Amino acid sequence: MAIVLKLSQFLGPDSFFAVDFAQPWARELEAETGGQVRVELFDGTSAYGSVTAQAAQVKAGIIDIALGLRGAEPKCFPRTGIVELPFMVPDAAWGSMALWQAYESGMFGPEFQDFKLLALHVHNPGLIHTVTVPVRNVTDLSGLRLRAPNQAVAAALTWVGAVPVILQVNEVMEAVKVGQLDGIVTNWGNPLVGFNDHMHFHTDVAFYSSVFFVVMNRARFEGLPQGVRAAIDRLSNAALVARFGKLWTTWDKPVRDGARAPGHEIIVPSDSEWQAALEPVTSRYLDELSAQGFADAHAAHAKLLAAFSG
Repeated sequence: MAIVLKLSQFLGPDSFFAVDFAQPWARELEAETGGQVRVELFDGTSAYGSVTAQAAQVKAGIIDIALGLRGAEPKCFPRTGIVELPFMVPDAAWGSMALWQAYESGMFGPEFQDFKLLALHVHNPGLIHTVTVPVRNVTDLSGLRLRAPNQAVAAALTWVGAVPVILQVNEVMEAVKVGQLDGIVTNWGNPLVGFNDHMHFHTDVAFYSSVFFVVMNRARFEGLPQGVRAAIDRLSNAALVARFGKLWTTWDKPVRDGARAPGHEIIVPSDSEWQAALEPVTSRYLDELSAQGFADAHAAHAKLLAAFSG
């Protein structure tokens, strides 16, 4: 009888996470194990699809493997959130590999000790998209109601005078349609249906990058036959991280191409003004991490900046 592993992710059944990661990875694992393993897939429409519960349900043993969003479960992996600060990640491919190497070096301490970590990755830098107000300078953010994906981005927006609204993916477009938001802080490769119908100005500044994780229940992994564990390792770790890094460029393309259509403007501001404006936010965030027990937060941030810059 085949070993059944349950794999979940929080986007829909036709999303890029489903089509380009979950489905092929599951089939590859089944092939690698000669049919010894069968993978059941669950998406955001299932009972296991909540974006705020992917790591939690893996830890509890409800799901065996999950792809999740760190910012949606911030208490799980707070140290890894330092990668989400402004002007950290240059691109998804380089950033994902540097993040993985930082994990392997022990930078994040015991953060993942309750899991078998299969991959970490980041998207290409997230930027500011607005409906009617072009954002050319930091001061243009004042008073704008902007969706923030996590607390780090919300803190940065508050600092520069914007009004952050933390919403999960499935809540964003409805808030835009009813006029509750003036814009969205997100990456190009997003799953928001109708995004380019509503967002007309795109300020291409490296405001943040989100961390995603693929984790497995540690006890479940350790209880598998050695050959199955080896197959999972072959399809995970650095190989899977590199795979995600390349996929983000593919996932970005349709939305970025749509923003080049008539009625849109892509604004590329000078980084120096934005970096100077947001530096106090970064410093304060690192101070808070230090106070919470990540004593080397400032040093880790500096080391990651150096790694991300090549």
